[in-house]
Amino acid sequence: MAAKIKTDTSQLDEILANFQKFTAQTIPTLVRRHARLLAVELANRTQPFSVGSTSKNAAKLGKNAVENDISKVFRTAKTLQSVVDKTQNESLKNRLQKLINSGNNKKIGETFKAVGMINEFELISKSGLAAKHKSQRSPKSGRTWSPKKSMYIATSGLSPYIKEVQRRVGYSKSAWADCARQIGGVKGDGARGIPAFAKSNNHKSSGSIIDGIKGSNPFVTMTSNISWASRILPESEIKMAQGIVRDKMIKQANMMTKAAAKKNFNPTPEDE
Repeated sequence: MAAKIKTDTSQLDEILANFQKFTAQTIPTLVRRHARLLAVELANRTQPFSVGSTSKNAAKLGKNAVENDISKVFRTAKTLQSVVDKTQNESLKNRLQKLINSGNNKKIGETFKAVGMINEFELISKSGLAAKHKSQRSPKSGRTWSPKKSMYIATSGLSPYIKEVQRRVGYSKSAWADCARQIGGVKGDGARGIPAFAKSNNHKSSGSIIDGIKGSNPFVTMTSNISWASRILPESEIKMAQGIVRDKMIKQANMMTKAAAKKNFNPTPEDE
């Protein structure tokens, strides 16, 4: 006689139903949580770099970079002195030193030109610093180059100008801080994990997101609306950030799945 076996799948159906419920509730949460983490990673990997041990010094490094950048363009009494100190001709050196001491910037420029050290010179006052600085920056890379065979002598306002530009340090990071806050999903500041100088109220909102969490295939798209963002966040750093967050998301999803399965699965069937 053939054996008839009836399988009771009610317990399995319950497990699957619970798992589907778990998935529906948890996947969007995971996506939102890790999208925020990605925004934080992107902020910290945007120059000035603020990952790990560099976080505390990032603002200082950024400000130093700004000062060095501007110093490539303009000469001041201090940097002109360094040129004089390197002059080998003693007669010329003494002549230049007297001009430095007198503070006669026009005469200094004329003398440098007369001896063939430069082809042209220009005296730049406070009102012309920003435009001249911008003219010496590459529109593609954002890097500043030192003028060749020309000399721009800052006659006033260079220190305040440097400080003004230094206040913008962190602006490029702030776009990702904006995204992190818009994504949310955590108690308190959504941009936590990003240095305070990159979340300053001095920086206007510059990040935007598309929130697709509630769809059948949950996603978040984040965008930095800063025009030079790609120049200070290399593709290699974007991929690194994505890899780190993806691994964290998979690890957490596996842990939560195992916990849910363990909660809803009874390995010892009850006797009929």
